[in-house]
Amino acid sequence: MPSDALEHDQQQQQQRRGDRRGAAPLNESRLAGALDRDRILYSTEFRRLSGVTQVVSPGQEEIFHNRLTHTLKVAQVGRRLAERLNANCPEACISWGGADPDVVEAAAMAHDLGHPPFGHLAEEELDRCIRNAIAGEPSGQLQGTPVNKPTDPKDGFGPSEGYEGNAQSFRIVTRLAIRKDADSPFGLDLSRATLNATLKYPRLFSPATPKYGAYQADEEAFRFAREGSPTTDAVPCLEAQIMDWADDITYSVHDVEDFYRAGLIPLDRLVNHTLEQNRFQQWVESRWPRISAKNGLGQMSFITIISNIFSALIQVGGPYNGTKESRAQIYKVSSELINRFVTGTMVRKLATGITEALDIPQKLRAEVAILKELIWRYVIQSPALAAQQHGQREVIRSLFRILYDATDDGRHYLFPAAFRDAAQQFSTETASADRARLVADAVASLSDNQALRLYQRLTASSQGSVLDPIIR
Repeated sequence: MPSDALEHDQQQQQQRRGDRRGAAPLNESRLAGALDRDRILYSTEFRRLSGVTQVVSPGQEEIFHNRLTHTLKVAQVGRRLAERLNANCPEACISWGGADPDVVEAAAMAHDLGHPPFGHLAEEELDRCIRNAIAGEPSGQLQGTPVNKPTDPKDGFGPSEGYEGNAQSFRIVTRLAIRKDADSPFGLDLSRATLNATLKYPRLFSPATPKYGAYQADEEAFRFAREGSPTTDAVPCLEAQIMDWADDITYSVHDVEDFYRAGLIPLDRLVNHTLEQNRFQQWVESRWPRISAKNGLGQMSFITIISNIFSALIQVGGPYNGTKESRAQIYKVSSELINRFVTGTMVRKLATGITEALDIPQKLRAEVAILKELIWRYVIQSPALAAQQHGQREVIRSLFRILYDATDDGRHYLFPAAFRDAAQQFSTETASADRARLVADAVASLSDNQALRLYQRLTASSQGSVLDPIIR
């Protein structure tokens, strides 16, 4: 157990971590992390996630996870991880500044708020559109060679910020979200600890940074979040690392479950038929150098890891058919996988040179990576999804172009209501970067269905009704 002096230091650290940029809550019995969790839960931005793509758009015939149900599961897994790590590794957790379950849960609930409609593909399109608009291409259109993110960070990212989902999440909770005071500059006014825990990439944008946690415009909030953090600028705090690992666990397990239920991932054939196993192994083998490098797996044998996964899936008896037995089988598999990943995780004590707080066996990291490959192999690269995503990219490009043009000629009424006042202040004299950021904020605030309906209305694909508002 920690000494009295260590307990005193911990109490002081907890008090500082509860600081907010706005006014301290009056007559508040909840601890800072619990209050943050509740503020996020009741926000409009959190509710929007029920209409945002996880892997496929909500509203399909199958009951897939959407971005909200994914987020709730990340929050649950993250909380249980933090509780378990505090019980098993208390001194190691304290050395990193603490692992408050409320803070981890709150950060997990905030981590995907910046996902635009249609998920990651819209992040890529908004990134290109912003960069092209700032570069002076008319209306942010993609002309010539698109401004793609390089695969090697040393290639650089050009002089301007684009769009980053993690940075957008931070921007939402610190600036765009509204509580009781419409004029508050602090968003949800979350505590320092929760803001720090949302920073999976604790750095501001720079031209050579492939991933970052905050835009330059949000530097003040970023500096507040990181003040007094026990980790360096490049290293996320323990609570952020717990949240990130919970995200990986949840995504890898529940999306495999979704697409097995839908008949797209043939778990039964992968377990029982050599031919399907060999096909998947060949797929993984072609991608293993990249997978291994990304996850720090060294020279681990992918065949061994695949065998471990197949052994874990052995309880899947056949194709999913919706019976009680079939539902119980896949529920048991999912539960056992999550338990395996959670109980296998420990915390290292903070020391010079240590950047990874979580001590996760390589075999568990590899198993999570292989589960993600099932989703890539059988779902993401399927022609049906690729065709759908092609159309979704066009929706994002068109919305950006139309709204960006609207900041030039005074058609601010085309914007969703939450951004109309800001758009009204813009003109041709406004810097392209500011206009592009406002347009990205507006597009990213939409659900999948809102984006489609707004696109149809603005392009005359569907006239709608004059009694229907644009977006409220």
